[in-house]
Amino acid sequence: MFLLGKIKMLLILTVVIGAVGFGAWKYYQYTQEQIRIYAVNAATAELAQQEAEAAIESMKRDMVEIQAQFTAVSEQFEVAKGRVNALEEKLSKHDIGNLAQHKPKLIEKIVDKGTADVLRCYEILTGSPLTEEEIAVTKKSKANTTCSDVANPNYKAPRP
Repeated sequence: MFLLGKIKMLLILTVVIGAVGFGAWKYYQYTQEQIRIYAVNAATAELAQQEAEAAIESMKRDMVEIQAQFTAVSEQFEVAKGRVNALEEKLSKHDIGNLAQHKPKLIEKIVDKGTADVLRCYEILTGSPLTEEEIAVTKKSKANTTCSDVANPNYKAPRP
């Protein structure tokens, strides 16, 4: 009987140790799976972070370029604003209506040339290349006085 009791005890102990071992093995498998999942998630998060940092750097570079372009456009706008102010000042000295009544052909010629000059300025600013004549202009009578700095790069207008 004593032997039978020992065998039962060993059998029960073996089952308990086996159950604990099986539980430990399952727990090990579970933790390894969790570690694998966390590693994949960490790698995905790392890639997302790198992409976000690259996007931020790209946006910073774009912002610098946009700021430079804005500065250039602002400077061009100030130059154009100065031209408009000079033209307004020049035109305010003359009574265009009275002059048009007395010398309509002269006013028509002046307005037509001014309109043609403005249209050519617009063409140049939107990408049309300069002609050889425009590049070679050195006299005021041949220059596009609306935007001579753009249309006639070799013409230096006299400054009052």
